[in-house]
Amino acid sequence: YQHAKQVIAAAAAGKHLIIEKPLALNLKDLRAMRRAVAKAGVKACVCFECRYSSQFLATKAVIDRGLLGEIHYGEIDYYHGIGPWYGQFRWNTKRNAGGSSLLSAGCHALDALLLCMGGEVKSVSSYSTGSKNSDFKKYEYDTSSVTILKFKDGRIGKTASVIDCIQPYYFHTHLVGSEGSLLDNKFHSTKLGGTNALSKDQWSELSMRLLDSGDVNDHPYQTQFETFFNALAKGKDMPLTDFETAAKSHEVIFAADLSAKTNKPVKLSELRA
Repeated sequence: YQHAKQVIAAAAAGKHLIIEKPLALNLKDLRAMRRAVAKAGVKACVCFECRYSSQFLATKAVIDRGLLGEIHYGEIDYYHGIGPWYGQFRWNTKRNAGGSSLLSAGCHALDALLLCMGGEVKSVSSYSTGSKNSDFKKYEYDTSSVTILKFKDGRIGKTASVIDCIQPYYFHTHLVGSEGSLLDNKFHSTKLGGTNALSKDQWSELSMRLLDSGDVNDHPYQTQFETFFNALAKGKDMPLTDFETAAKSHEVIFAADLSAKTNKPVKLSELRA
């Protein structure tokens, strides 16, 4: 409820910041926070900790080594039933606390998609709906959404945020490139010995730990925070999850929610005007 107020006050006091997601529930607060952090010159770490998970450290390494070639399509989806059985439910159902399916939880998947795809988003189109299961009737907003991202260079991506599913937690990842594809912890690449080296009928497997739980204890906060403290000691910005990077992810989320509300595409340039 109070991220904007607390961040602005802490920045004005010269304090470095660790900020839980979502940064803010609206664009006005996000802009005020951005100005305060920039003016104060403080460092910030935003809890998009999935960037520091085994899954996405390994996935990004595969991308950076060129094993997938140029990625032209990617989809990263968030499936996590946040019902009465889950602690977050007690506040997540309220629009003025959770905000939306994307803001409250699916933001991790959209942020991971931006990490893997790189580049600038040109526009988004989003649609939302919700389950008829009575366990989710307290939600004040649609609990399932799908967002299509069009990047400035013509590539496309997709993120589904489904917090009303009846299934185990699943962080679906599928990246398609000019030299190979990656599906969760599996990949195929022509860069390993040529087009005939690996079987076209079988995936190769990466020994990564998949994101398979929404519980805080299973997320890599210690790795993320140690990285932040080391960066502070060197007077450097936080790698991967600094304020500005996280703010850009939030801008895409706000554009997606606006698209779902208005039932039309939203250009990021218009949102930032």
